[in-house]
Formats: sequence, C-alpha cells, structure tokens
Amino acid sequence: MNKNYSFKIFIFMLIFMHSFGMVSASVNSLPIQCGGSFQNFLERFLSAVSKDGVSEITIESASKKIVQDKKVLLYDRSQKSFKMSFIDFSKKAVNQYRIQTGKKKIKEYSEIFSKLEKKYGIPAEVVVAFWAMETDFGAVQGDFTTLNSLATLAHDCRRSKFFQTELFYALRLIDSGSLQFDGKGAWAGEIGQVQMLPEDILIYGTDGNDDGYIDLKSTPEDALATAYKLLHHLGWKPNEPWLDEVVLKENFKFGDAGFGRERSVRDWKSLGVDEIPNTIIEKNLDAILLLPQGHKGPSFLAYPNYMLFLKWNDSFIYTVTAAYLAKRLQGQGSFVHESPEEILEYDDMIRLQKKLVALGEDVGEVDGILGAKTRQAVRKWQIKKGFIADSWPTRRFLGVLLLH
Repeated sequence: MNKNYSFKIFIFMLIFMHSFGMVSASVNSLPIQCGGSFQNFLERFLSAVSKDGVSEITIESASKKIVQDKKVLLYDRSQKSFKMSFIDFSKKAVNQYRIQTGKKKIKEYSEIFSKLEKKYGIPAEVVVAFWAMETDFGAVQGDFTTLNSLATLAHDCRRSKFFQTELFYALRLIDSGSLQFDGKGAWAGEIGQVQMLPEDILIYGTDGNDDGYIDLKSTPEDALATAYKLLHHLGWKPNEPWLDEVVLKENFKFGDAGFGRERSVRDWKSLGVDEIPNTIIEKNLDAILLLPQGHKGPSFLAYPNYMLFLKWNDSFIYTVTAAYLAKRLQGQGSFVHESPEEILEYDDMIRLQKKLVALGEDVGEVDGILGAKTRQAVRKWQIKKGFIADSWPTRRFLGVLLLH
C-alpha cells in the first residue's frame, strides 16, 4: 500500500472512529495480567483486543510479527537524562543550534504558525520548544519498531496498563493503514516529529497542510498542527504566560518555593521576588516558585500554563527546560545562578530515597531520580534538620540524614 493511499484511509478512519466514539471509549477487555512468557502474554492480549474491534487480519499478523525487544527495557530502566541536574540537562538541551534553528523554523513555517497562534492563542515558541526537545525538529525520531516497543512495555509490569492501552490503539492504527508493522519511532512507542503516542494520534492527528493526508513523520505542518491541538485540549490558557526567570532578595524564605505553595504574583513580589515583568504584575496571576537546583540555582515563577508542560511530559527537569527553551526562543537571555552543588550521584540518590522511605516518607519509586515526591520529602527533612528548605539534597544533608 503506498503512503498517500494509506493516509487517505487514515483520515476516513479518523472520521469514522470519532463518529462512533471508538477513539475515546474505554477498552473493555484490558488490562490483562502482565508478565510471564512474552509469547503467552501476546496471545492473551490479542485474544482480548479482538473483542474490542481490532480486525482479524491485524490480529493474525501481529501474532507472527510482534517480538519482544529487551533493549527497550534497558532504556526504560536507565533514562539517564532525568538523573541529571537541571543546569547540566538544560546546557545540553538548550543549545545554540536549537535556538537558532528554532527561530529559523518559526520564519520558515510562519504561515501555519500565524494561523495556529490565532486559532489557539499558543505562541509558536512553545510548540517549537517541544519540537526541538522531542526530535531536533524531526531529525531524530527513533529507530525502534513501534509495535515491538509497545508490546514489550505492555508485557513488563512497571507500567503495563498504560502501554497495553497504547498497544491496542497502535493496532487500530495498523487497521487504519496509517502504521505498518515495521514502523519506527522512539523506544517508548512515540511516533513522529513531536513524538505522539498512538491514542493521541488517533484523537488529535491533524492535516496541517490541507493535502488530504496526516503524516506526523515527514510533514512538519501536520506535526505542528497536531501538537497545537493537543496543547489546546490539555487546557492551555490562550495568550497567557508560562514561565519567567526571577531574582530573589537576600534572606528570602526558600521554604515558600515548590509545588503546592502557589501565591498571587503580587504576593510573591511582596515576599521578595524581583524582576517580574510589569505586564505579569498587572494580571496578578497565581504562580509557583520553582528552584530546580536549589537556592543557589536559577529561580523561575511558573504560571498556570506551565502545568501543561507537565501534562505533556511529567518529568520536572524536562518541563522546566522546555519552558525555558521557549523563553530563549522569544529572546530571553541565559539564566543566572551561583554555582550550586552538583546533583547527588545515582548510588547516593538511591541511599537518600531508601532512608526517606525508612523515615516514613513517600518518594514514589526508588529509582535514583530526584522527582517531585523525593523533593517534597527532602524539603520536609531539611526543615527538621535546620537546612535551607530548597528541596535540593546536598552531600552534607545526606550525611546528616543518614545519621538520624
């Protein structure tokens, strides 16, 4: 089947599936029990989804062509970028190539950006930041076989329910003719220039250049229009800000920072947060103060639209970096910092998390990643032990905590 014909079928299928509520409806047959023999799992999975509308020919082909990819599990367990500090990660992710190329892309696709900005109230720089972070503007889309990746992660018990659902929708993409069994993408099953999962493709896939096809891998206009539609659905507040770097006055109470402690912008200013744009002060939005690398690192006020970055990707370091990249694309300069201490090594982060768990704290998964729950627990014990409550665990703090 040639590409053009397959995507004509895809658009017809999208209309048909939306008309009959087949995209957003729950998958009644899932989840099934994860683990065990991969082949046995696959047979049970295919038997289950055959009752939810996946065609017989796709089921038969899947049983012969889908195989486990153990390399995917290695990627899933490592995710090295999320174990880096914000400063180290952002130095790699927010580079001159991405800033310069991003600005060129905004000019190159100015017509569609103008149309989509007017429709959704989302600045081009926000979508271009995701485009850069996900695939370097389509250059690095991944070389994993999508069906194998999703099946491997569906079989694995860590996030089985989520990936079983995505594998089901990938099979629906096979049925529609828009995905082939040897189709390539990222290790976790994302497809195309802005790395969409199958369910999102079925719901939000958009023909951005009006050529009658939806091609998220080869057509930037389609990828961009789809990203805009997704962000709109996630709740982006039109023509509102998302992030600003700020400066904190001497003797600022750092314990006020972090998730769950939002205040109005004017309240933050009265507490010692400086260099807030006047337009933001006039709007007096609610905001949270983010200290991604503690009190010596950069400081950001994050507004309600920042939460949409977290809905796109729930990694704190990724989202602050993407939001910051969008600001750099708008012309903002580099952030300032006072050379904060480096992030704990992986083994020390594991020791920290295990100790916090032993002290009764919820850190989520003990994975060596300084995520939101670990940061909250660190802040709590920084207060108890007389440290600056900035949620950034130093080696000295770890040493004191281990002696408790």
